[in-house]
Amino acid sequence: MKKPAVLFSLLLSASGFAQDAVTTDAPAVAAAEAASAPAAPATSTISRLRLFGQNGATAFLYRDSSCIRGMFSDGVEKASGGMSSAFGSLIGTVSNTSLGIAETETSQNLSRKDGFFSKAYFREYEVPADKPSSLRLGFQDVSSFYVANGLRYDSVSPSCHGDITFTPRAGEDYEAAFSWEGKRCSISINQVIAKDGKTELVPVPVTRAPSC
Repeated sequence: MKKPAVLFSLLLSASGFAQDAVTTDAPAVAAAEAASAPAAPATSTISRLRLFGQNGATAFLYRDSSCIRGMFSDGVEKASGGMSSAFGSLIGTVSNTSLGIAETETSQNLSRKDGFFSKAYFREYEVPADKPSSLRLGFQDVSSFYVANGLRYDSVSPSCHGDITFTPRAGEDYEAAFSWEGKRCSISINQVIAKDGKTELVPVPVTRAPSC
């Protein structure tokens, strides 16, 4: 993994990278510090989504939208890539935001994913059920946080990004991730299912999100 040349580039990597992001193929990203809330009831009109972030990564959420607007548009949730999160990740003060989604292997081992001046964290959001929501996700030159399944970070492309949309179902929980087939990276959304003390991740359908 390449080390950052200058500190200033770390602060701007997430926001600058988002402006250059292009769509790629999709479908195939520390324990929670906040108190867990009860699971959303099946009759709810909302779903919940967990996004991960750190310096060098982008995670923009567009609720109730099947397309991607500009990064400075109204209604864009910057889970990773905004200046405040970039600075908090840089100095290690950023914290997780939990709505009670069950822990997964990634969220439980989050502290092991920290990079150089790049603390990893997650944020959970409520999204409208049975309506499309879109995401712009990506990473570039960060830690092995985004490389899994036995792959070495130095053996694959140091970047991956894309724009996707999916339709969550009422009362369900989801987690965004990057998936790998050989050296090829794509973006996926997994449903988080907690049962009998275990958590299972099940991929759900996603499609490319066009620009609005």
